[in-house]
Amino acid sequence: MRTSLWNSFLLLVIAAALLPAQQSAHEVRAVWLSTASGDWPASAQPDEQRRSLTAIFDDLHRLNFNTVFFQVRPRGNTYYRSDIEPWAAQLSGALGRDPGWDPLAFAVEAAHARGMELHAWFNVAKVWGLDVPPTHPKHLFRTHREWLKKYDGEWWVDLGIPAARTYTADLVMELAGRYDVDGIHFDFIRYPGPDFDDGGSFRRWSDGMSRDEWRRSNVTAFVRETVRRLRAAAPWVKIGSAPVGIHQATAGARSSFNGYGHVFQDSRAWLRDGLHDYLAPQIYWSVGEQPEPYDPDFESLCTDWTANAYGRHVYPGIGLYRDHVRSEMERQAEVVRESGAAGMAFFRYAQVRDAAAEFARLFDAPALVPPMRWRDSIPPLPPSGVQVNRPDGGAVIVRWNAPAPAADGEPVARYAVYRVTGSERRLAAVLPATSTLFMDERSGGGTPVRYVVTSLDRAWNESEEEKGEKAVEGVLRPYAVPSVVVSQNYPEPFGESTFFTVSLRTAALVTVIVLSSSGADSVVLREQKRPGIHIVEVKAGTLPSGTAECLISAGGVTVRRAITRR
Repeated sequence: MRTSLWNSFLLLVIAAALLPAQQSAHEVRAVWLSTASGDWPASAQPDEQRRSLTAIFDDLHRLNFNTVFFQVRPRGNTYYRSDIEPWAAQLSGALGRDPGWDPLAFAVEAAHARGMELHAWFNVAKVWGLDVPPTHPKHLFRTHREWLKKYDGEWWVDLGIPAARTYTADLVMELAGRYDVDGIHFDFIRYPGPDFDDGGSFRRWSDGMSRDEWRRSNVTAFVRETVRRLRAAAPWVKIGSAPVGIHQATAGARSSFNGYGHVFQDSRAWLRDGLHDYLAPQIYWSVGEQPEPYDPDFESLCTDWTANAYGRHVYPGIGLYRDHVRSEMERQAEVVRESGAAGMAFFRYAQVRDAAAEFARLFDAPALVPPMRWRDSIPPLPPSGVQVNRPDGGAVIVRWNAPAPAADGEPVARYAVYRVTGSERRLAAVLPATSTLFMDERSGGGTPVRYVVTSLDRAWNESEEEKGEKAVEGVLRPYAVPSVVVSQNYPEPFGESTFFTVSLRTAALVTVIVLSSSGADSVVLREQKRPGIHIVEVKAGTLPSGTAECLISAGGVTVRRAITRR
C-alpha cells in the first residue's frame, strides 16, 4: 500500500531519535496483540474496529515496535475469512456472523505500510474456554466433538488423533494461502496437563511408546507436518511458537511445571531439527529466584533459552500484565540484551500502551529485524540516486530510486534510512518499499548531517549503502502534529467500497470528492467533524473500473489520493 508524504511524516518522523549505545540496530521488538484477552476489538461496529486497529498500529509504530503477533485463531474461531471455522463472535456479536470486513487482511496492510512484520498468532490445541458450548455448526465442537476433551472447564483437541492434527494443519495452510503474513506464531501447542483424558487415543495409536514420549511425539508430529506443507507452499513465512517459559527444571527455575515434562512440549527440538525459526518463551517472572519455587528467576531462564537456540532466534517473552514484572521491565529488557537473544516480546498490547513512557526510553529509535540467514542469505541491490535537500530551511527531504530485483529475483520489501553525524551512523526510519522519500524534521544538533539509505528484502537482508552526496546542517526542530492527516485507502484496489482514516488535530469541515475518469464529480462527504480519527467510506457506486482521484479537504488542507476500482 502506498504511504503518502504526510502519512510518512506522522508515522515515521515522530519516531526519529538518536540510538543509545546499549541498543541494537538489529533487534526484534514484538508485542502480542490479543483478541481473546481484550486488546481488541472493544466494539462490534466495523468502522470503530477499523479505526481502533489503525490507532493500535500507529501507536506501536510510534513506540518503535517492528513485529506484531496478531491473535487470529483464539478458540476455534477466526479473525480472518475461513471456509473451515466460524468468525469470532467479538466481531459482530454472534459466532459465525460475517462482520463485513477482514481484520487479518487489514492488519497485514497496516503492518507492512509501517515497515513492520505481522505474524498470525494461532492457538493450536485449546479451542473453547466458555462454560456454554458453541452452537455454530462450523465450530470444531460441532463438526468433530469426538476429538475434544474437557480440561479445567476448557475444551482441548486430543493431538494424539492423527486426523485432528491434519485438520489443524489444513487450517494453517488455508490461512497462509490467503494472506500475506510474515509468520505463523503458534500458542497452546501442547497438552493442558499430565492428567489429560486421552486414554482411548493412547491405546489405539501409541505403538508401544510411553505416554509421555507419545504425547511429545504427537505435538512434534503436528509441527513437522505443518512445516513441511508451509515450506512447500509459502517458503518465506517464518515459523515460531510461544512455549511455556520453563523448558525443563534448572537452576533458578525449580518448578515442576515445565514444557517438556508437564505439557509435553519439546520446543527446543523444533529449533534443533530446523522445524522452527524462532521461539518466544513466556518467561513471565521476576529477576532473581524467589523463595516460592513457582516464581523462578527471569535471568536464569533467559540465559537458558538463548544458550539452547541451536543457531536460531529466541525472543524472551516479558509478562507486562504482572505488576511485579511491569515494575522491572527495563531491567528485564537489559537482561535480554545481555543474554545475546535476537529480540524480545511483550505480553500484551494493553500493558504496552500503558507503559508508553518506559518504552520511549527503551526503544527510543527504530530497529531492524535480524535476518534469518538459514532461510535467505542473498541481499537486495542498493537504492540509487539518493538526493538530500532542505527546501526553504524546513524539514530535510531525502529521496532515492528503487533498485532492480536481487540476484534471486526478490524485490525490495523495505528501506532503512540512517543519519550520519561525524563517525556515528544511527537508524532514523524503516519505510515500506512503496516509499522512496523520507522527511526528517529532527535532523541533529547543529553539526553537518549526511544520510544513508539501504534496501531490505523480506528476510531483512540488507544491501550495501547508498549515500546522499549533500550534507545539511543539523537543526533540531520541535515536532508539530499536522492539522490533517489522511491514510492511504484500504483495500486498494477495491471492489464495492474502500476506506480512509482522516485524523484531525482540531474540529473541521471535512469534504471528500471523487473525480472519475469520465469527468463526473461525486461528493462522498461534507460534514463537520470533531478532533480525532474518523473513518470515511468511499462506495464504488457508478464508478467505472480503473483509477479515479479522491480529494479530501479539511481545515484549509486538501490531500489528493489515487484510488483504483477493480
